[in-house]
Amino acid sequence: MYYFYLDNLQIPIPPKSLEISYSNKNETIDLLQTGEVTIPKPLGLTEYSFEILLPNSKYPFNQSILEKSKKAEYYANKIHGMKLAGNPVKFTVVRMKPNGEMLSMITERVTIESLTNKEDHDYGFDMYLSITLKQWRDYGTKKLVIEENKDGSASAAVKTERPTDKVPAKEVKSPNGFNKATLQRVVKQQFGNTNNLFKIAALNKIGVPCYLGATQALSMYNEGKGTDAWKNLILKK
Repeated sequence: MYYFYLDNLQIPIPPKSLEISYSNKNETIDLLQTGEVTIPKPLGLTEYSFEILLPNSKYPFNQSILEKSKKAEYYANKIHGMKLAGNPVKFTVVRMKPNGEMLSMITERVTIESLTNKEDHDYGFDMYLSITLKQWRDYGTKKLVIEENKDGSASAAVKTERPTDKVPAKEVKSPNGFNKATLQRVVKQQFGNTNNLFKIAALNKIGVPCYLGATQALSMYNEGKGTDAWKNLILKK
Protein backbone atom coordinates (compact mmCIF):
# COMPACT_ATOMS: atom_id res chain seq x y z
CA MET A 1 0.00 0.00 0.00
CA TYR A 2 1.31 3.41 -1.01
CA TYR A 3 0.33 6.83 0.35
CA PHE A 4 1.27 10.11 -1.33
CA TYR A 5 1.10 13.56 0.27
CA LEU A 6 1.88 17.09 -0.89
CA ASP A 7 2.09 19.05 2.34
CA ASN A 8 -1.10 18.03 4.20
CA LEU A 9 -2.99 17.17 1.01
CA GLN A 10 -3.35 13.42 0.58
CA ILE A 11 -3.41 12.27 -3.04
CA PRO A 12 -6.70 10.31 -3.19
CA ILE A 13 -5.49 7.63 -5.60
CA PRO A 14 -1.72 6.93 -5.54
CA PRO A 15 -0.01 6.80 -8.94
CA LYS A 16 0.86 3.51 -10.60
CA SER A 17 4.53 4.43 -10.69
CA LEU A 18 7.02 6.96 -9.34
CA GLU A 19 10.11 7.94 -11.32
CA ILE A 20 13.09 9.24 -9.33
CA SER A 21 15.93 10.89 -11.26
CA TYR A 22 19.33 11.58 -9.72
CA SER A 23 21.10 14.22 -11.81
CA ASN A 24 24.83 13.95 -12.43
CA LYS A 25 27.06 17.00 -12.01
CA ASN A 26 30.35 15.23 -12.74
CA GLU A 27 32.78 17.16 -14.93
CA THR A 28 34.61 15.58 -17.88
CA ILE A 29 37.92 17.07 -19.03
CA ASP A 30 40.48 16.06 -21.66
CA LEU A 31 44.04 15.62 -20.37
CA LEU A 32 47.10 15.55 -22.56
CA GLN A 33 48.28 11.95 -23.17
CA THR A 34 45.60 10.59 -20.83
CA GLY A 35 42.47 11.56 -22.73
CA GLU A 36 39.08 12.06 -21.15
CA VAL A 37 38.77 11.77 -17.38
CA THR A 38 35.85 12.35 -15.05
CA ILE A 39 36.00 14.59 -11.99
CA PRO A 40 33.32 13.48 -9.51
CA LYS A 41 31.05 16.22 -8.21
CA PRO A 42 28.23 16.18 -5.64
CA LEU A 43 24.88 14.94 -6.90
CA GLY A 44 22.49 17.47 -8.37
CA LEU A 45 18.93 17.94 -7.21
CA THR A 46 16.70 14.87 -7.24
CA GLU A 47 13.58 14.94 -9.42
CA TYR A 48 10.32 13.06 -8.84
CA SER A 49 7.82 12.46 -11.63
CA PHE A 50 4.43 10.76 -11.51
CA GLU A 51 0.91 10.94 -12.89
CA ILE A 52 -2.18 10.88 -10.69
CA LEU A 53 -5.84 10.17 -11.34
CA LEU A 54 -8.15 12.87 -9.98
CA PRO A 55 -11.59 11.31 -9.62
CA ASN A 56 -15.00 12.75 -10.35
CA SER A 57 -16.59 9.40 -9.56
CA LYS A 58 -16.69 7.24 -6.44
CA TYR A 59 -14.06 4.49 -6.38
CA PRO A 60 -13.45 1.88 -3.67
CA PHE A 61 -9.69 2.42 -4.04
CA ASN A 62 -9.91 6.12 -3.15
CA GLN A 63 -7.66 6.20 -0.05
CA SER A 64 -8.67 9.61 1.27
CA ILE A 65 -10.88 9.69 4.33
CA LEU A 66 -10.94 13.36 5.24
CA GLU A 67 -11.58 14.52 1.67
CA LYS A 68 -13.05 11.47 -0.06
CA SER A 69 -16.08 13.46 -1.24
CA LYS A 70 -13.95 16.08 -3.03
CA LYS A 71 -13.88 16.14 -6.83
CA ALA A 72 -11.02 16.43 -9.32
CA GLU A 73 -11.23 20.23 -9.55
CA TYR A 74 -10.67 20.57 -5.79
CA TYR A 75 -7.39 18.60 -5.89
CA ALA A 76 -6.23 20.27 -9.10
CA ASN A 77 -6.84 23.75 -7.64
CA LYS A 78 -5.03 22.84 -4.41
CA ILE A 79 -1.95 21.61 -6.26
CA HIS A 80 -1.99 24.52 -8.72
CA GLY A 81 -2.21 26.85 -5.71
CA MET A 82 0.96 25.31 -4.28
CA LYS A 83 2.67 25.85 -7.63
CA LEU A 84 1.56 29.48 -7.90
CA ALA A 85 2.64 30.23 -4.31
CA GLY A 86 6.22 29.45 -5.33
CA ASN A 87 7.18 28.00 -1.96
CA PRO A 88 8.73 24.60 -1.24
CA VAL A 89 6.27 21.93 -0.14
CA LYS A 90 6.71 18.71 1.77
CA PHE A 91 6.50 15.60 -0.40
CA THR A 92 5.82 12.32 1.40
CA VAL A 93 5.58 8.80 0.01
CA VAL A 94 4.94 5.93 2.40
CA ARG A 95 4.89 2.23 1.66
CA MET A 96 3.13 0.19 4.35
CA LYS A 97 1.74 -3.28 4.85
CA PRO A 98 -2.01 -3.57 5.59
CA ASN A 99 -1.17 -4.30 9.25
CA GLY A 100 0.55 -0.91 9.59
CA GLU A 101 4.16 -2.10 9.31
CA MET A 102 6.16 0.59 7.54
CA LEU A 103 8.39 -0.65 4.71
CA SER A 104 9.86 2.63 3.48
CA MET A 105 9.24 6.36 3.51
CA ILE A 106 10.37 9.29 1.37
CA THR A 107 10.03 12.70 2.93
CA GLU A 108 11.54 15.61 1.04
CA ARG A 109 11.08 19.33 0.67
CA VAL A 110 10.49 20.02 -3.02
CA THR A 111 9.39 22.64 -5.50
CA ILE A 112 6.66 21.91 -8.03
CA GLU A 113 8.43 22.24 -11.37
CA SER A 114 5.67 21.36 -13.80
CA LEU A 115 1.99 20.44 -13.88
CA THR A 116 0.17 19.07 -16.92
CA ASN A 117 -3.59 18.51 -16.94
CA LYS A 118 -4.76 15.64 -19.12
CA GLU A 119 -8.35 15.15 -20.19
CA ASP A 120 -9.35 12.47 -22.67
CA HIS A 121 -12.47 10.69 -23.84
CA ASP A 122 -11.02 7.45 -22.47
CA TYR A 123 -10.82 8.96 -18.97
CA GLY A 124 -14.59 9.34 -18.72
CA PHE A 125 -15.48 11.99 -16.13
CA ASP A 126 -12.06 11.89 -14.48
CA MET A 127 -8.84 13.74 -15.24
CA TYR A 128 -5.13 13.05 -14.91
CA LEU A 129 -2.44 15.37 -13.64
CA SER A 130 1.24 14.86 -14.46
CA ILE A 131 3.54 16.29 -11.78
CA THR A 132 7.29 16.91 -11.71
CA LEU A 133 8.93 17.85 -8.41
CA LYS A 134 12.50 18.89 -7.68
CA GLN A 135 14.38 18.59 -4.40
CA TRP A 136 14.70 21.84 -2.45
CA ARG A 137 17.87 22.85 -0.63
CA ASP A 138 17.97 25.75 1.80
CA TYR A 139 20.30 28.57 0.85
CA GLY A 140 20.97 32.21 1.67
CA THR A 141 22.73 34.14 4.39
CA LYS A 142 23.27 32.63 7.83
CA LYS A 143 23.66 34.31 11.18
CA LEU A 144 27.05 33.90 12.86
CA VAL A 145 26.88 34.02 16.65
CA ILE A 146 30.07 34.92 18.57
CA GLU A 147 30.25 33.64 22.15
CA GLU A 148 32.94 34.32 24.73
CA ASN A 149 34.31 31.27 26.51
CA LYS A 150 35.27 31.10 30.18
CA ASP A 151 38.96 31.30 29.35
CA GLY A 152 38.44 34.58 27.50
CA SER A 153 38.65 33.10 24.02
CA ALA A 154 35.85 33.47 21.52
CA SER A 155 34.04 30.86 19.47
CA ALA A 156 31.68 31.25 16.56
CA ALA A 157 28.73 29.13 15.52
CA VAL A 158 26.24 29.36 12.69
CA LYS A 159 22.73 29.88 14.03
CA THR A 160 19.94 28.25 12.08
CA GLU A 161 16.32 28.72 12.97
CA ARG A 162 13.89 26.01 11.98
CA PRO A 163 10.15 25.89 12.63
CA THR A 164 9.27 23.53 15.44
CA ASP A 165 6.25 21.32 15.82
CA LYS A 166 3.53 22.24 18.25
CA VAL A 167 4.08 20.41 21.55
CA PRO A 168 0.82 18.80 22.64
CA ALA A 169 -0.31 18.33 26.22
CA LYS A 170 1.25 15.40 28.05
CA GLU A 171 -2.11 13.67 28.22
CA VAL A 172 -5.12 14.28 26.00
CA LYS A 173 -8.58 13.12 26.96
CA SER A 174 -11.56 13.04 24.64
CA PRO A 175 -14.97 13.12 26.36
CA ASN A 176 -16.50 11.17 23.49
CA GLY A 177 -13.56 8.87 22.82
CA PHE A 178 -12.06 8.55 19.35
CA ASN A 179 -15.17 7.06 17.78
CA LYS A 180 -15.21 7.81 14.02
CA ALA A 181 -12.13 10.04 14.35
CA THR A 182 -9.21 9.51 11.97
CA LEU A 183 -5.57 9.17 12.89
CA GLN A 184 -4.77 12.09 10.58
CA ARG A 185 -7.18 14.37 12.42
CA VAL A 186 -5.97 13.38 15.90
CA VAL A 187 -2.30 13.85 14.99
CA LYS A 188 -2.99 17.24 13.39
CA GLN A 189 -4.95 18.40 16.45
CA GLN A 190 -2.12 17.47 18.80
CA PHE A 191 0.93 18.52 16.78
CA GLY A 192 -0.44 21.23 14.51
CA ASN A 193 0.54 19.20 11.43
CA THR A 194 0.72 15.62 10.18
CA ASN A 195 4.51 15.42 9.80
CA ASN A 196 4.70 12.48 12.22
CA LEU A 197 1.59 10.70 10.94
CA PHE A 198 3.20 7.61 9.48
CA LYS A 199 5.74 7.23 12.28
CA ILE A 200 2.87 7.20 14.77
CA ALA A 201 0.91 4.78 12.59
CA ALA A 202 3.88 2.41 12.43
CA LEU A 203 4.46 2.69 16.18
CA ASN A 204 0.85 1.67 16.84
CA LYS A 205 0.85 -0.91 14.02
CA ILE A 206 -2.22 0.48 12.31
CA GLY A 207 -2.85 1.30 8.68
CA VAL A 208 -3.43 4.72 7.18
CA PRO A 209 -6.08 5.88 6.50
CA CYS A 210 -8.25 4.40 9.23
CA TYR A 211 -10.96 5.25 11.72
CA LEU A 212 -10.04 4.94 15.39
CA GLY A 213 -12.04 2.91 17.86
CA ALA A 214 -13.87 4.68 20.68
CA THR A 215 -11.60 3.15 23.34
CA GLN A 216 -8.40 2.99 21.29
CA ALA A 217 -5.24 4.35 22.92
CA LEU A 218 -2.47 5.81 20.79
CA SER A 219 1.20 5.90 21.73
CA MET A 220 2.99 8.94 20.40
CA TYR A 221 6.52 7.81 21.26
CA ASN A 222 8.49 4.78 22.28
CA GLU A 223 9.02 4.55 26.02
CA GLY A 224 12.36 5.68 27.37
CA LYS A 225 13.63 7.84 24.49
CA GLY A 226 15.00 10.79 26.40
CA THR A 227 15.78 12.76 23.26
CA ASP A 228 12.13 12.85 22.20
CA ALA A 229 10.40 16.17 22.80
CA TRP A 230 7.20 14.44 23.87
CA LYS A 231 8.57 11.49 25.87
CA ASN A 232 5.99 8.95 27.04
CA LEU A 233 3.08 10.89 25.59
CA ILE A 234 -0.03 8.70 25.44
CA LEU A 235 -3.40 9.63 24.03
CA LYS A 236 -6.12 8.09 26.16
CA LYS A 237 -9.86 8.12 26.19
